[in-house]
Amino acid sequence: MKRLVLALFVMTLAPLGQATMVLDRSILTFAAGKAPREDVTINNPDPEPLFVEIEVLEVRNPGTDKEERIVVRNPEEIGLIATPKRLVVPSGSSRVMRLVNLAGHGKTERVYRVNVKPVAAPEEEGEEKPKGMLVKVLVAYQLLIFVAPEKNDLLVEGRREGTTLYLHNKGNVNTYFYSGEQCAEGEAKEKCASVQGFRLYPGNERVVTLPRDQAIEFRTESSGLHTNRRFD
Repeated sequence: MKRLVLALFVMTLAPLGQATMVLDRSILTFAAGKAPREDVTINNPDPEPLFVEIEVLEVRNPGTDKEERIVVRNPEEIGLIATPKRLVVPSGSSRVMRLVNLAGHGKTERVYRVNVKPVAAPEEEGEEKPKGMLVKVLVAYQLLIFVAPEKNDLLVEGRREGTTLYLHNKGNVNTYFYSGEQCAEGEAKEKCASVQGFRLYPGNERVVTLPRDQAIEFRTESSGLHTNRRFD
């Protein structure tokens, strides 16, 4: 017990550091007819160099109970590469990570995730470690990547029954639902009931429980197109 108390006491005295990383984008789409490459800028506001590793994941059955995120060992086989795989961002500077779509555009969209992970600085041989403990928090980021189909087919069907909303994406691209509100006639906006946003992938169905038994209106985004959707 004394050893445990001592360990906790030492940890409270240990200096705490955090590797800070800022990305200029978190979601991006490779649109048909556009350039097959996209750049993401990684910024390092810290006083120390930032060491980063990049990892591509293929997303299968996105948005379902069977969703899998598979680390890609050979990106050329699935058509998306990220380069470089490792990079160093100097203090107060930035570096560019390039994503390249090699597989073109098919009949339905493809989905990927890209992990951008700060890692500990490599230790040089013979380097003397500083005295005392240093607890450093490394916070990773994950990008969401869409490769659009050759031709977009936007088709989301839905119906409301009481406090239940049924949705089915019969198209070939995802639709993001956000700013969902249920407002009575003449009701102040701050009194309206809100519904949390969500993304509906091609082929997916979703059942949404609503706070009220009345019409619901969302803002939606699909392939860069923003519109309103109302379900009475």
